[in-house]
Amino acid sequence: MSATVATTEPPAKASTPLVARRRVVDRRARTVAGVVALLGLIFVGLALTLRTAGGTTFDLAVTRAVQQIDTPAFTALMVAVSAPGYAPWTWVTLWTATTALLVGGLWREAIFVLATEGAGLLAASVKLFVERPRPTAEAVRVASALLDYSFPSGHVVGYVTLFGFLGFVLFVRFKRSWWRTLGIAVLGALIGLVGLSRVHLGYHWASDVLGGYALGTAYLLVLIEIYRLVAARPTESHESPGSGVVRAVA
Repeated sequence: MSATVATTEPPAKASTPLVARRRVVDRRARTVAGVVALLGLIFVGLALTLRTAGGTTFDLAVTRAVQQIDTPAFTALMVAVSAPGYAPWTWVTLWTATTALLVGGLWREAIFVLATEGAGLLAASVKLFVERPRPTAEAVRVASALLDYSFPSGHVVGYVTLFGFLGFVLFVRFKRSWWRTLGIAVLGALIGLVGLSRVHLGYHWASDVLGGYALGTAYLLVLIEIYRLVAARPTESHESPGSGVVRAVA
């Protein structure tokens, strides 16, 4: 009589993919934390340095260089780029994006899009602390007078967080296609050009824009990392076969 030997898969081998995945997540979290900390230091340093300050030599040089591009077409482009950052268009953009995600069954993503508004509230609070005056017509060309403080640029913070997160959603939740590529390109262009538009129109100093990019990027990275933790698995009951939704991210 021969003995039958039962064989089982080694537990270590079965758990290897999970362990590897956790290592990737941990490494990414450490990287994000480091980048956010660096951006935070840059932002705080700018805020403390520029408190109640006017335009620095650097700011004046950058603004005058940018405003040398004085053609109607370029100015019209800068005005168009800045337009979505003003009410009521900022609310139209936010609620249109949120509604589209809800209709598509991406309810978690819709909630996170609404959460991008927290960055704007944070920027508004910092403005009250820094109390930096906006550029004046005596120093540079100003399109029109704005009454609130200058640091950081609320436009830049809002564009980086809202359009940045929408671009992230397009990339990770939809199949590769020409319209996905176009959407990401348009959102990226808005984020890249909004800082230039604020300087060209004389609404902000270059250092306001840098502070806006630092704060907005830090907030966006934290928001994306929280989303990754919450949405570790794709939603099942809300995804139709033709929706183009492909995956969530871990």
